Amino acid sequence: MPTKQFEPLLYRELRKIEAKEVIEIASPLLQEEVNYATHAFQRCQASSTGTKDEDLPLLVSYLHVIEMTDGVEVLISQSCPIPAIPLLRSSFEALLTIDYILEADYQRRAFAWLVCYVHERLNQYEMLDHSHPRGKEFSAALEADEISEYFKLPSFPNLAQAIQNLESLLIDNPNYQVADLEYQRLKSRRKPNWYSLFGGPPDLRQLARHLNRGAQYDILYRHWSQISHAGDLSRFLTKTSEGSPAFKPLRNPEELKHISVMASSFILGATKKILGKFRAGEMASLGRWYVREARKRHVVLTN
Repeated sequence: MPTKQFEPLLYRELRKIEAKEVIEIASPLLQEEVNYATHAFQRCQASSTGTKDEDLPLLVSYLHVIEMTDGVEVLISQSCPIPAIPLLRSSFEALLTIDYILEADYQRRAFAWLVCYVHERLNQYEMLDHSHPRGKEFSAALEADEISEYFKLPSFPNLAQAIQNLESLLIDNPNYQVADLEYQRLKSRRKPNWYSLFGGPPDLRQLARHLNRGAQYDILYRHWSQISHAGDLSRFLTKTSEGSPAFKPLRNPEELKHISVMASSFILGATKKILGKFRAGEMASLGRWYVREARKRHVVLTN
C-alpha cells in the first residue's frame, strides 16, 4: 500500500485550500504574463539586427526569465512558495543581466557575457577530457564520490572538435577577441564575472547597486540565497498555542503572495526592456495589453 503523508507536516490539499484566494489570482496572472512573453520573445528574436551572436545574451536572458517564471507559476498553483524561491532568485539574476547589457556599451557587454560563457564551456569540456589535468582531477573525484556507483560518464567522441569550435570563436571573431583579451587580463588575478570586464562591478551585490537594485539585493536576494543554499532556520520554526516550540507545516502559504508579486514584477520589467530594445514601436501595445489582461490581478495581488 502506498505511503500516506504525515498530515501535520504535509497536507497538500489543505494547503491549497488555505491558499485558494491567492492562487486564483496569482496563477492566471503569471500564466498570462508568461504567455505574452513567449510571443514577445518570438517577435524580438525575429527583429534581431545585431552582428553575429551579439543579441544572444539579451535574448537568452529574457528566455531564462520566462522559463523561471513559468516554473514559479507551477509551484504557486500547488501552494509551494518556498521551492519557488530559487527560481525567483535566478530570474532576478537574469534581470540584472538584461539591465546591465542594455545600460551602455551594448556590444561590448554582450560579448563579455559570451566570452565568459565560452570559457565556462571549455572548462566543462576539459573536465570530461581524461587526458587533460582537469579531466584527471575530475575522474579521481568521481571515483571517490558515492554517486559513482550509480552514474557513469558517457563517452564523448567529438569532444576535441567541440573544444576546437569554441576556441575558434575566440580567435576568428574580432568582437570575441577584444572581450577575450580583457578576460585574460583579469583572469591573471582571479576568475572574472562577465560583468566585471571593462571596468564593471566586481561582484553581484555591486552590480545590483550599480543598477539601483541594491535594496532588492540586500533585503531579498540575501534571504533567497539562504534558502537556496539550505541555510535558513527561521522559516521552519513556530510555537504551538501552548507556547511550545514546533515546526511549521510544509507548503506553508505565508509567502505565496509576496513571491507571486515579485515574479510578476520581474517578468513585466524584462518584457518592457526587451521590447524597448527590439520592438520599441510596441510599447503602447504592451501598455494596452497590461491594462486589459494583467493590471487588475496585479493590483489586487499587491494590495
